[in-house]
Amino acid sequence: MKSKVLLSSVGLALIGVAFLIGFVDHEFGRKDVVAHQSGAVAGRSPMGAPVALPVAQPVELSPQAPQAAVQANPWTAPQTAAPGNFIPKKIALSEAHWQGMDTMRLTSELRRKLKFPRGLKGILIDEVTLNAAESGFLAGDIIVQVNNDRVTTLEEFQQSSRWVRNLSQVPLTVLRKGDQTQNGRFTTTRMTLLLRAEPDLGFAQVEAAPMIAPGDGRPHRYRGPCTVCHTIGTGFELTPDPDLIVLPPPAITKATADTGVSPHLDRGPCIACHTIFLQ
Repeated sequence: MKSKVLLSSVGLALIGVAFLIGFVDHEFGRKDVVAHQSGAVAGRSPMGAPVALPVAQPVELSPQAPQAAVQANPWTAPQTAAPGNFIPKKIALSEAHWQGMDTMRLTSELRRKLKFPRGLKGILIDEVTLNAAESGFLAGDIIVQVNNDRVTTLEEFQQSSRWVRNLSQVPLTVLRKGDQTQNGRFTTTRMTLLLRAEPDLGFAQVEAAPMIAPGDGRPHRYRGPCTVCHTIGTGFELTPDPDLIVLPPPAITKATADTGVSPHLDRGPCIACHTIFLQ
């Protein structure tokens, strides 16, 4: 009888111990799960190691930022060299100068005025000095090729001159004005001349049309907005011409030329610039 009571007491004790162990395990397990979840939110791994998480930072937007960006944009910012002057970002080339020749693009307007054949394209020589003169070029010649490169614009002309800038000579193909036909247009003769220079040819320098003052009258027919070809303002050209040369020089009599008295400094024989009348 006593043994049965003892066994029942031991059994009840074992059941109590088991219940206590289960309760404790349940509570600690739940706390581990909560700790694990809260640790992940706080930026820690289950093992307690720190984890780098992206953190959004507040950004203060300035209402002046868009305006500053526009002003720093080179495509929209105004370009001026002096107060009051307007210099277009893109401007058409007007002339090119190379080894004593002054040239310009043969436009339809010039082609009509000079009565060249319709559709003719090239680079018109309007003045010749120095090496170009010694090489046989004449004012009125139309350059159509530099070496083997076809040229119809001043940009092409300058680029072609760059290819040969280190040479001392280069062939240029020109069209020279010939006889006038019944329709009033002149014929042209094709020829090749050798442009020579020492020690090298260098390359053509270009420029745009001269600066004009605001409101200046237009001396030519309409060719589009003035700013296509001209800068607008003052200070880029000396006025009047400091050389005070009247072009073309007037005709004078032989008696005036023989006196040797002139209204300017000695510029050589009068006959070099003036037409001399006998009377």
